[in-house]
Amino acid sequence: MEASAPSLASPGSPRAAKRPVAVTFVGLLALIVGGYHVAHGIAVLVDGGDSSRLSEGAFDLLLGALAIAIGFAALRMRRWAWVAFMTWALVGLVHQLLRHFFYDHPDYLAMALDMVAVLFLTPLDVQIAFGIRPSRNVALDPASRNPSELG
Repeated sequence: MEASAPSLASPGSPRAAKRPVAVTFVGLLALIVGGYHVAHGIAVLVDGGDSSRLSEGAFDLLLGALAIAIGFAALRMRRWAWVAFMTWALVGLVHQLLRHFFYDHPDYLAMALDMVAVLFLTPLDVQIAFGIRPSRNVALDPASRNPSELG
């Protein structure tokens, strides 16, 4: 008998799961954000300046390379990509907030892209696709430790 509705394969199964549109968007966003950070970091390093400005450029370059690697992993639906992307977005947001408070030139476009990334990674369907949370149809064993329910 053939199943009528396709189901997502578990992370360890040999059959590949179909990638949801939101996951594809998140992966492409990571590649775009990574490209933006790499281009911005290279532009800052080429322009030169004081050591503070050069360190900002180097940090942007590092974030961009990391975002590109995470983007490719997200498109392949690797579980660690979700965690890495959330961590990367948090570091990027903190970096932009520090630039806002301590420097004269925060990058609001980078801050907005980091916020969009976090907002798209948060929904339950995206977390299920990455294997962060179990599927909605998986019954978890509610083992109770309440002594009144034993025996």
